[in-house]
Amino acid sequence: MESTPSSLNHRHLLFFFFFLSIIAVLRLSAAASPFPTKSGYLTVNSTTGSAIFYTFYEATNTTSNPQTPIVIWLQGGPGCSSMLANFYELGPWLVKPDLSLGPNPGTWNRIFGLLFLDNPIGSGFSIAASPQEIPRNQLGVAEHLFIAIKKFIALDANFKSRPIYITGESYAGKYVPAIGYHILKKESGVNLAGVAIGNGLTHPEVQVSTHAVNAYNLGLINDKQKALLEGIQSKAVGYVR
Repeated sequence: MESTPSSLNHRHLLFFFFFLSIIAVLRLSAAASPFPTKSGYLTVNSTTGSAIFYTFYEATNTTSNPQTPIVIWLQGGPGCSSMLANFYELGPWLVKPDLSLGPNPGTWNRIFGLLFLDNPIGSGFSIAASPQEIPRNQLGVAEHLFIAIKKFIALDANFKSRPIYITGESYAGKYVPAIGYHILKKESGVNLAGVAIGNGLTHPEVQVSTHAVNAYNLGLINDKQKALLEGIQSKAVGYVR
């Protein structure tokens, strides 16, 4: 069938709108950075293949600045996947109650490069070749994290000069100081600029034993409630020792 001028114009119009829609999608993707810039595995034991899973989102508003900080996020648990923070707290997308995805207006990767690590091995998508290889203390955790961070930095030449902040919440109150101290002790060339802990479990015995006193001093509980809470906490202190 021979094409008529009207059919050609119609096809041109369809192509034009298709082209515009592609541009719009690309612009939206660039603005929101919906896909990880880099993602995969950082091997921490080349013999066994144990590896830490990572997802990295480059900063969207300051990518032209070579000193844009890289923020590393460690989830607590112990043993929780950092994908929880990725999809429910500070990543570029949030999982809605109906399990669809929506943009996160408070995403941290607007001004920071944002690196999520599933730590320790065996957590989330990270790989532990055997249960025996999973770290049983903070030194073991720090050694694996140190290897992983060094390998991540090696992925891009400009990562080495960028300031790195190590952050986390809950049980990461133990991970964050451990890896921060490990990096400083190694004098490794990792450009550690600072650490931050939110709602951190840093010293369970002290934190549990002082909770009742703090709540009482703030006027959150009365004398009777304070005595009851102290009784509960005395048992909890024995548990965490």
